[in-house]
Amino acid sequence: MRIVVIGAGGIGGWLGARLAASGQQVGFLVHGRTLAALRSGGLTLRELSGGEPGTVTVRIEQPLASDDPDRLVDALGGYPDLVFVTTKVDALAELAPVLKRLTAPGTGVVSTQNGISAPGLLADAVGKEHVLPGVARVYSAIISPGDIRTIGSAGSLALGEWDGSATARSSAAVQALEEAGICAWIPDSIWAELWRKVSFVVVQGALGAAANAPIGVLRSDLRDAFSRAAGEVVAVASALGHDLATHDAPDPVAAVLALADAQPAGATTSMQRDIAAGL
Repeated sequence: MRIVVIGAGGIGGWLGARLAASGQQVGFLVHGRTLAALRSGGLTLRELSGGEPGTVTVRIEQPLASDDPDRLVDALGGYPDLVFVTTKVDALAELAPVLKRLTAPGTGVVSTQNGISAPGLLADAVGKEHVLPGVARVYSAIISPGDIRTIGSAGSLALGEWDGSATARSSAAVQALEEAGICAWIPDSIWAELWRKVSFVVVQGALGAAANAPIGVLRSDLRDAFSRAAGEVVAVASALGHDLATHDAPDPVAAVLALADAQPAGATTSMQRDIAAGL
C-alpha cells in the first residue's frame, strides 16, 4: 500500500516505522527539525521496558520524508491509499489544504488523536466518506527527532468507516497494520471504541497531570478518584447513545481499572509530559 504518515512523533514515528519495516510504501509529511533528522539520521524505534538505552526494534535508514505533499505523492508513485494523521488535535484545522492535496477518491484518512473531535475535523477537510476514525493505544514518546521510544506492548490501532460499513479499504488497513506487528481490528462501533479510550486516557491524563504521578500511583493511591472520573466519562458516553459495555467487559468502569492495572507502572500520558515540560 501507499501510505502517508503526517507527523513522526510518538504516534507517527511508531506507526510509520513499523509499516515501513513491513514493506509498505511509507512517506512522512514532516517539517523543520524532524525533517532534517529523518533525512540525516533516519528513524529509530526503541523499546524501553528494560530501561535505557532501550532495544532497537525498528531502524529505517533512509525514510521517505518531505514537507511537500505533492512531492510525496510523486515519490510514492501515486496518491496514498491511506493517510495516518498523527499530529495534535489543535493542528488539524490548518492541515485541511494539505489533506486535500493528498486525498484521491479512494483514499482513507485515519485519525489517531485522543478525544472525539478529530474525526469531525478531518471530515470538514476531506468529507466523511474518506475518514476512518481510529483509536491508537501505545505508550510512546520522542527521545529526540527521529528517535522514538515505546514502553510495553507493540501497540494497537482500531479503526472503522464513519458509517460502520464493512469495506475492502478498512480491511486492507487492518491487514497492513497486522503485518507490521501492530494489533489491529474493526470494532462493532468505532464511536464506542473512541469513548472507551476517552474513559481511560482522559482520566489518566487529567489525574496524572494534577498529581504529577505515573499510572502506578494513580491505580493504587488514587484508585477511588480514578474510578469516579472514569464513571463520569462512561455516563456522558451513555447519555450520547454509546454503550461502552461489551460481552467480555460488561462493566465499563471495571474495564478501565483493569486496563490501568495492566499498564507499565511508570507510564505517563503526553498531556502530562507536555504540562511538566511547560508546553
